[in-house]
Amino acid sequence: MYELTDADRIWNRACGDDPLRALPGDRALVDLLYAHGLTMNGGVLHAVECMTVEEQLDAECGFRYFGFDDVASLLSRAREIFEASDDLGKHEQQLDYEYAQFIPSDSSLVEQFESRLKSKPQDFEMLRPKDRD
Repeated sequence: MYELTDADRIWNRACGDDPLRALPGDRALVDLLYAHGLTMNGGVLHAVECMTVEEQLDAECGFRYFGFDDVASLLSRAREIFEASDDLGKHEQQLDYEYAQFIPSDSSLVEQFESRLKSKPQDFEMLRPKDRD
């Protein structure tokens, strides 16, 4: 039987109902995963449409924190396209293609997260008892 690692538990906490936001790593992970989930659900423009401007800016910061500067720039560009209401269908496929090039799989996110957790553990809250359940 697979036993969850501390990294797994921190990741799960960020996806759960009670994520932590006090430290930069936790905050970045929560914001990145929120935007990534929306993108995987309906595409980059869908994510931009569903998020407030503040959530989008937080997501961009989250992607930058984990070294995905190109994704942060892509989200910013997508927001500009969405706000301009400029033939969204014309841009949708290209934006989604670019996102997939930068984030080919969830493993890309996991690897960056685990690397950052190892190099900057102080950026993440310690596990709480309920995180271990």
